[in-house]
Amino acid sequence: MDIGGLVRFALHTMGERNAHHEFERLCLEVARRRLVSNLLPATGPVSSGGDQGRDGESFWTALAHPPYPPASEFAARASPQRVVLACTIQRADVPAKVRKDLAAITGQGAPVDRVLYFTLAPVPVAARHALQREAREIHDVELDVFDAMALTDFLTAPDLIHLAQRHLGLPSLPGMAGEPAGDLSVAVPEDAIEHHIRGRDALLAELAERITRGGGRTVLCGVGGSGKSTVALALARRGRAEGLRVWWVDATTRGTFEEGLREVAVQAGVSRGEAREVWARREAARDVLWRALDDAGTGRWLLVVDNADDPSVVRDWIRAPRPGSTVVITSREQRPAAWWKQAAVHAVNPIGEAHGAAMLRELAPRAGTEEEARSLSRRLGGLPLALLLVGKYLAVTSDDPVLPESHTPRSFTAYRAALDREFPGTVSALSHDPSGPLTRTWEMSLDLLEAKGAAVARPLFRLISFFAPDPLPVQLLIGSVLARASVFAGLSATGLEEAVRGLLGCGLLHRRRIEADGATVDTLVVHPLVREITRMQPDAVAGAPEYTTLSVVLLERVASGLPSDDTSTWPLWRLLAPHCAYAASDTSHAAGEEWMIRGGLATQTGGYAHKAGVWSLAEEQFAHAVEILGHCLPPDDPRIVATRHNLAYLRHDQGRYDEAEAQFAQVLESALRALGPDDRTTLAARHELARLRLERGDVAYAHAELSVLAARTAEVLGPEDPATLAARHELARTLRARGDLAAARSLFEQVVGDTADSLGEAALPTLATRHELADLLLELGDAEQAHAAFTEVLELEARVQGPDHPSTLVTRNNLSRALVELGRHDEAEAELRETLAAWHRIGEEAHPMALVTRGALGGLLATTGRAAEGEKLLRTAALALERIFGAGHRETVNARLNHAESLYRLDRHADAEVLLRAVVAALADTADGEGLRVLAARRKLADICFEQGRDAEAAEELRQIVAVRSRDLGAGHPETLQDRQALAAVLLRQGHTALAARQLVALVDPLDAALGRNHRDALIARSNLAYAQSQLGAEAAAKRQLRRVVAVYEEDGLVPDKLLATVRDLLGRLE
Repeated sequence: MDIGGLVRFALHTMGERNAHHEFERLCLEVARRRLVSNLLPATGPVSSGGDQGRDGESFWTALAHPPYPPASEFAARASPQRVVLACTIQRADVPAKVRKDLAAITGQGAPVDRVLYFTLAPVPVAARHALQREAREIHDVELDVFDAMALTDFLTAPDLIHLAQRHLGLPSLPGMAGEPAGDLSVAVPEDAIEHHIRGRDALLAELAERITRGGGRTVLCGVGGSGKSTVALALARRGRAEGLRVWWVDATTRGTFEEGLREVAVQAGVSRGEAREVWARREAARDVLWRALDDAGTGRWLLVVDNADDPSVVRDWIRAPRPGSTVVITSREQRPAAWWKQAAVHAVNPIGEAHGAAMLRELAPRAGTEEEARSLSRRLGGLPLALLLVGKYLAVTSDDPVLPESHTPRSFTAYRAALDREFPGTVSALSHDPSGPLTRTWEMSLDLLEAKGAAVARPLFRLISFFAPDPLPVQLLIGSVLARASVFAGLSATGLEEAVRGLLGCGLLHRRRIEADGATVDTLVVHPLVREITRMQPDAVAGAPEYTTLSVVLLERVASGLPSDDTSTWPLWRLLAPHCAYAASDTSHAAGEEWMIRGGLATQTGGYAHKAGVWSLAEEQFAHAVEILGHCLPPDDPRIVATRHNLAYLRHDQGRYDEAEAQFAQVLESALRALGPDDRTTLAARHELARLRLERGDVAYAHAELSVLAARTAEVLGPEDPATLAARHELARTLRARGDLAAARSLFEQVVGDTADSLGEAALPTLATRHELADLLLELGDAEQAHAAFTEVLELEARVQGPDHPSTLVTRNNLSRALVELGRHDEAEAELRETLAAWHRIGEEAHPMALVTRGALGGLLATTGRAAEGEKLLRTAALALERIFGAGHRETVNARLNHAESLYRLDRHADAEVLLRAVVAALADTADGEGLRVLAARRKLADICFEQGRDAEAAEELRQIVAVRSRDLGAGHPETLQDRQALAAVLLRQGHTALAARQLVALVDPLDAALGRNHRDALIARSNLAYAQSQLGAEAAAKRQLRRVVAVYEEDGLVPDKLLATVRDLLGRLE
């Protein structure tokens, strides 16, 4: 697909649509990310010339510049020059337009050093150079001109394509990587404030000064609605303008707080895969976070932790930042003793009467005079949230026509009178009084909506307050489900829409569109304080059982339609999960059938979290499910057993093999007792336990169990049942692990045919078995057939699962191995690098198979002249794989063998030998004790012994290797022939010339046939044969062999090397 063509066409349409402002925003974002990071939009009053031709200007930063190294990406692109951004969508006579704008830019305002000029029209090179010369000579500025072609080059880069999607309206298409989405947004919520910030100048100045002096930890505390988050947002904006990196983490719940910090760690430099793994396993997550934050390369930063009302949630996570960086926390907890001794605790009090009046008049300019606004501000106690809600209420009512007998307040005075009639007390005693004046503020908004015909606005608002305090996906507001509840009797689709529209208009709800993974989800947000107090209203308390039940039913309805193994559902699942988790944790009103619904909901949430890699949430939800279902089901009920099975499966994926094995054994025991030996759940538990044992290297147990299980599953469930086919698949894997490669191949071929007949050629189980078969063919030395098989599987997987699905990436990795065996090293390297990039792209660079890919790339680099680079990749990959799988696992052994090869090529023979002997020892007592990997390790040990002159050791190793390979692969197998050639070379150097000659005579032609006449081992064998013949007096025969070697070099275009030089020297002496 020509993505560049799409971008160029979309840019062209901007000119047609006269979309100048959108073009300005696009150019500013591109310039910030590629040219000069410290740019801000430039505006100015029209009466003074508007923006003076400047669409963006640089701001001064206190960042060090060369020769000091940059502390961050922002610092690396920040310019000490005075830079101006200008752009135009004009197409006619662009050079004249550039000259005119240059004159305007340099003729007034602050001095300028450099101008970045963007245009949609093409600018020929000659014209560009002429404009740049004129800019230097006439205006004394540097000029850079970027036309549509240059802009297209920027926008088609993988890390900027999201700008084209956002500003040009391009869809997410194959080949467009898009902006990688984090697990949880930690961006500053810019749209959270709908008015100017007033009454906080002194506090903001003090806080800004603290940041400038050195940062530290600051706590902003006050009652709900006092404006703590508003102050933090203002501070965040200031910090960002001064060049700080700014993050915003919601601490409303422990889950959102910890997940938010994980995203902060990623943005501070921790790889997404490592962060997910550490957070999932709870291994030193705090240390990983603060190591990244304290790194000088992260630069200065500001971290805002919002809504940390429970200090115990954040205390252990938030450490004292390094000088120059700051943590700001907002909380209702006002006791200094609850926080750190070194923290600065600031009370955020209500704003003054005058500031409150100004806020009211900004929101409702037609509602009355300054004095009337002051009176109402005083009556509301200066509480910003109350001022906001009242102002938005009056903004609606003050413009409405006044009808006879209407009592709706339309002015500041009328609103104050209404409050005085109903609540003679003062709002300053606020907080959770359900009949207090602040409550009445939004209750009056609900009264208004009811009067306007939105009859269900109040119960809908109550219902929303019974969900978690997180953005609520609108998909949950299913009218047909709501209508079955008594509080929504008779509800129509139109009535529901009117209620939502009214609540949004009154400011009780806020709409937030959340984008993730190419999908957009509409959500509704209610202020936490409003949510808390509305739940305490008498009608809400009385209706709590119905509201909670209704929330659970709505969640279950939506969740049941979202299969967790379908990644396209994950953006919505990510938003549903907090509400599902909240429903599982709050069982105060659960009764009867609702226990079952809640338990099922927790199970579904755990399933999503497991698939998505949010393992802490998965663990929590599976545990909740077991507990909740236990209220209404016996311990061995199939649903409880299945959930315990899921929890064990999670332990397996987490690498907690001991726990997983113990739990699988318990699940199997329960299933046998309650369901019998032939129940599907029982058979599945046996299958998973055997598969786990195979992963852990217990091949004997796995083979015995799967042999029985495959037969029994076929008898009970039928030979074509997916469970039967899966058992046969795993049985074939055990045969391969035992070294019975021929039997494994035969069974894999049978399973492929049966699975394709039963489930289809493109079914995932079919592709999985075809993949295993291709991998086995590669191990058997049939690289051509393996390559063809991997290619077919890859094409199908990419179409069925997508090109970046983990299974697809595993296939790409193994395809590259086949390419290596075929000598197509450049193709293999490109494939491995792209596969590794894809693992990074999906945020799974710490996945075990991503580590395997890293090791494979390192191994290829080591064998193609880049041993130092390869050794670094292999060292890290091997250590990580050993931590995950253990020393004797197949993938760990492969990485360690490749690592030893890289050390060998770096002449670190002693280090290589230590590593190889560790591999042999790790496998000595396993079924792989004489397997191919042990043989590979011993062969390299023989090479090292030969290099170091330890010929007797080398010969003994090679004799044993040849015996095993001849038995398992045959005497004519390419690897057996290579080992026989190496043994002959050792014998020759030991002085066993006649014996070596006899062996080499029998080897040279088979080596040519198996490896090709120009393979190095074939050339070495022929050269050694010539040398042996020369020593035995057969000089004519020796010269024939030597001439054949020279001819291969010349005819096949081989690069002359030391071997050729040795051959020519011997040939010269013989002639």
